[in-house]
Amino acid sequence: MDLLYFKTFVQVVKSGNYTRAAYVLDYAQSSITTHIQKLEAIYGGTRLLERHGKAMKLTPSGELLYSYAEKMLALYEESHQRLNTQEVTTVRIGSIETLAIYELPIILAEFKKKYPDVMVQIIPDTEAVIIQKLYNKELDFGLIIDKPFNSERINSLALKKQTMKVVVPLNHAYTQKTFITVDDFQGETIILTEEGCTYRAYLLKQLERNYIDFTLSMELSSIETIKKAVQNKWGIGFLPAFSIKENEEFVGIPFHDENFDFYSQLLYRKSNVHSSVHNYLISLFQKRVI
Repeated sequence: MDLLYFKTFVQVVKSGNYTRAAYVLDYAQSSITTHIQKLEAIYGGTRLLERHGKAMKLTPSGELLYSYAEKMLALYEESHQRLNTQEVTTVRIGSIETLAIYELPIILAEFKKKYPDVMVQIIPDTEAVIIQKLYNKELDFGLIIDKPFNSERINSLALKKQTMKVVVPLNHAYTQKTFITVDDFQGETIILTEEGCTYRAYLLKQLERNYIDFTLSMELSSIETIKKAVQNKWGIGFLPAFSIKENEEFVGIPFHDENFDFYSQLLYRKSNVHSSVHNYLISLFQKRVI
């Protein structure tokens, strides 16, 4: 028997209808309907909820099951909280590549001073996969760059408002520009990160929206490989400003777009109880909030 069905059942009762329950749980409304139907099927097709106007109300059978459902979910949550307070030996962090390479090492160096014996696993992935793994409890933390993230089940700590740079070869005509806008991509050959990257998606959407003609010549998974491609004059790139160091063999020019509202963010599940190890790591990130 899946506890997920009981969780959905209880939330529908608390929310009063399927629509609000779907919002709270971050599910599609069709999933809510399916969960309730499957729960009723488990009990031989017994009706648990019935519609009264726009609200869903418990049937007599539903009232009986509801008291048990709350107890089961409370015991389940208590068991997780008790286990979470035990000694943590491994911390799993999902991160997009840029933050894993350029930002995370500073945090981990400090973290390891206090917890040298805790194993830290860094799992590079796209934002969508990282968020899904957090929901599935396959990760403890996630690091992303995107517009402010909102969820009923995941906390988001905004670390820093990010800026982007367009990287061009040393002999490119744009090297004398003080900033670059979407219009400057007209007729350019572009090298971008792979699909799933949020700032890549933003740029492509802006180019399409402004009817900019360009050539997407390469999609590369590695930031350093993109830099090398630009050095080789294969096109221009679009990278977070923090990933570009001084004295690189290309020029990084600030990208100007007043609608670009992306932040580096630490994500972690909402819970009443976090281990001291997790709390300490969160505190290290909080110190870097700008």
